[in-house]
Amino acid sequence: MEFHIERAKVLPKANLHSFISGLKKWGKLIAPVRKGEKFVFTHVEKPEEVELNYTRTILPPKKFLVPYRRERFSYSVEDLSFKTNFKAENQVIFGIHSCDLHGISILDSIYLKENPDPRYLEVRKRTVLIGVSCVPDEFCFCLATATAFPEGASWDLFLTDIGADYFVSIGSPKGDEIVYSQRSLFRDIEKEDLNAYKATTLKKKSLFKPEQLPDLERISHVVELEYDSEVWQEEAKRCLGCGTCTNVCPTCFCYTSVDVPNIAGTEVKRIEFTTSCQYPYYSLVAGGHYFKATRADRFKHRYYHKLVGYPYQVEKLGCVGCGRCSAECPASISMVETIKRLRGCNEKELREVTE
Repeated sequence: MEFHIERAKVLPKANLHSFISGLKKWGKLIAPVRKGEKFVFTHVEKPEEVELNYTRTILPPKKFLVPYRRERFSYSVEDLSFKTNFKAENQVIFGIHSCDLHGISILDSIYLKENPDPRYLEVRKRTVLIGVSCVPDEFCFCLATATAFPEGASWDLFLTDIGADYFVSIGSPKGDEIVYSQRSLFRDIEKEDLNAYKATTLKKKSLFKPEQLPDLERISHVVELEYDSEVWQEEAKRCLGCGTCTNVCPTCFCYTSVDVPNIAGTEVKRIEFTTSCQYPYYSLVAGGHYFKATRADRFKHRYYHKLVGYPYQVEKLGCVGCGRCSAECPASISMVETIKRLRGCNEKELREVTE
């Protein structure tokens, strides 16, 4: 193939299904589909199944990079010989929103920055990430976390809706190769396309209401200073400790493992599975000691890790403002409202400051 690189192209919406069909040559196609009144990322065969008009999926696409249950290895009880059955496959995750792309970038920092996880590395090398623009709802606050737009994240292609077309930004050599392989579906950018693309930034910003955005300036310091605040106890009284917030989060990565023997007792599999810092057993250690004995301790720990721990660890907040934790919480606990309470700011005061 001749050397060829572009920064962006335009994909007419009439060609979208053909483009999606063509993606299957690059790997197993994963995309958002409707499931009842909600949406999920899943394997798709037909482009007609793909649903891009969604706000958020129940679970983030991280489940295809770090499965919620995975076998690490197995070993023989007789001679303690180890083996692994892991084999990564090529996959294309299509239709990812900007916040989730940033979530994947945070996972990249966690799994690859120091002591890289070879399995995660192999999966990422075989994964194509294609994003798509979105419209925020009342739970979204990605504008405050600087994740409302894909810049700063890792991705191959990003489709921005500009009316009758998609403005396709190219973010990697792989993305350029994909576009070039289906170049008959695309056209060059015209000035009207570029103007429409630039206008989408202001349009998306205007859709956020001031009261739905938390003030995250110096938030790490604020949370540290409010470590003993009564807010933690008050908010934790509403918490069910169900772990929904962490299980739907794009950046949470806590896991545990168990050894599962076969029925004959000759072979044992080491199974890792996603768990939650909100579960009482997660902080239990040998001797029966709980590092996070109360629900308030565990509730505070999640915020502390997101807003203090992550910046120390990967120099980014551990929250991408997707709104899943608030939207799915059975107790209707809002991270935005908790942050406002820590700052001593209610919605009325916030509106007065911004007017």
